[in-house]
Amino acid sequence: MPHARRGRPAAVLVVLGLAVAMAACSDDDDSAGATTPTTIEGDTDVTSEDSSAATTPATAEGDTDVTSEDSSAATTPTTAEGDTDGSGGGELVVGVDEDTYVTEEPEADVGFVPRGIFEGLVEMTPDYEIEGVLATEWEFVEPNTWRFTLRRDVTFHDGTPFTAEAVKYTFDRIAERGGDNLRLGPDSTVIVDDFTVEVTPTVENRRLVEQLVHPTHSILAPGGEPGAAPVGTGPFQFGSYAPQEELVVERFDDYWGEPAGVEQITFKFIPEPNARRLALESGDIDVMLDVPLDVVSAVEANGFSVDIPEPGLYEAMYANISGAGGYTKLQDVAVRKAIAMSIDRNALVEGVFDGIAVNEQTMVPARLLGEEASQIEGFEFDLEAAGVLLDEAGWATGDDGVRERDGERLSLQLINGFPSSQEHGTVAEFIQAQLGEVGIEVEIITTPDAQAYEDRLGSGQGDLWLERGNQNDANPSFLPALLFWEEGLFGNIGYQPYFAPGWPQGATENAEGPPRVGDGRFDEAVVEALAAPTNEGTLASTAEAMHLLIDEYVIVIPLAGLVRPVAFRDGVEGMSAHPSGVQIRFDGITVDG
Repeated sequence: MPHARRGRPAAVLVVLGLAVAMAACSDDDDSAGATTPTTIEGDTDVTSEDSSAATTPATAEGDTDVTSEDSSAATTPTTAEGDTDGSGGGELVVGVDEDTYVTEEPEADVGFVPRGIFEGLVEMTPDYEIEGVLATEWEFVEPNTWRFTLRRDVTFHDGTPFTAEAVKYTFDRIAERGGDNLRLGPDSTVIVDDFTVEVTPTVENRRLVEQLVHPTHSILAPGGEPGAAPVGTGPFQFGSYAPQEELVVERFDDYWGEPAGVEQITFKFIPEPNARRLALESGDIDVMLDVPLDVVSAVEANGFSVDIPEPGLYEAMYANISGAGGYTKLQDVAVRKAIAMSIDRNALVEGVFDGIAVNEQTMVPARLLGEEASQIEGFEFDLEAAGVLLDEAGWATGDDGVRERDGERLSLQLINGFPSSQEHGTVAEFIQAQLGEVGIEVEIITTPDAQAYEDRLGSGQGDLWLERGNQNDANPSFLPALLFWEEGLFGNIGYQPYFAPGWPQGATENAEGPPRVGDGRFDEAVVEALAAPTNEGTLASTAEAMHLLIDEYVIVIPLAGLVRPVAFRDGVEGMSAHPSGVQIRFDGITVDG
């Protein structure tokens, strides 16, 4: 399902929320917005690319941009000190979120939890730069072709040599399922020789190399089916899999790079964050991924190390502007702006997220945008100004504190949430109380899981949608283009009919007509970002798109920039978190026994 490629493509979802005390909501609130009961649904419910953007390649003579990587130094994990042959021993047990492994074709996962089974042509560093893995060099050849030089002396786990044939097989497989965001067609991939391959997307796509860092684009052995028999080139090979319980990988001794530091890794599926924490503290697991922000201090106090990466995740609300199904109140931009101005983000960061998150009102990490991030202004907390906007829009405060207009209450449904309501902790209740202060009544609809959330989204039943998204590749425009571009990186994945500014007015199905919001500038900015030949052009166009989406149209209401902490016991060395959870490497880790 295309939607899943964003928040949990080929990997476990981040879980960053347990119930926390909301310091910002401690004041008494008599408004209906603060007291409306939460509804829990039971049967309905509803994470890219210019290689120059991240790698700043040198320009060769003529029309070719060339990026080179040392054949091993850039990507091979450092051997642990004292481990003279590079291979350690022992077993590592890692507690992860729910089991999202897909075994059915054509959507069988490639990258999944242990990205060390498979490898891509390139990978993304924690700084969102690109390094070569199975590709040692790449260059752009006008007008729309990428040429890759492949690493030699690499074998798959079944002994098959890695050559250009494997790249073509993998990319042809992607083309068969629609081309993904790479925009690949049946004739896109051409073998030049055994270690050179050319890739020409079906549309202009200067972001292809940045997109290739995602584990879902990892390389398969020719004829391989990852759902049936996962065979890659990585430092670990498939061991066993028990659905909803665990997945085991074992060290591949013939790996082309430095051998993995442990003999075996067991990934245990523990969806409930508190249960995952208890498993760490009881010694059942060695490493806990996605530590809830409000318990980081407690975990550290209990003697565990916690690695906190830079923000790579965002918390935001999306405003349903379609008017479908009677959800019409947020078609008024004044109401959307009032909502954005009614949220005390500093209180959210300090109270709900224990000071670990950042007040960052973008959809992608601000550092990825660099100086262009200043294009996105966001909204300051200003209840008085929010009230004025609502007054001018005709929403007068009623006797019970809830605003009314023409006999209709300003009551909204907040859908919580993707990827899961647990991830959001008490964010929904915080928003409910905050909007109650300005006279907006909020009913929280808690969906039990991501599938239920997506089911509800399919019919557009809700006003505000609480989500988390992760910047999982190096393309700055990935998330805006995926969710809000009318054309969509994967086509219409269910968001466009309700949130895309360029979607035709009055339509929830594909139709012709003028855009419902703006004059097409957002879609134009996205197209420019995808086609920009330079890093500077990509960043400028992406920032312009987000400025429109956040500041002018107010369809996306960012709440905070988040992180994905990792906790581990004493004796685990080399464990490092990553802003993108799907990019974590496990092969450089060693254990004391």
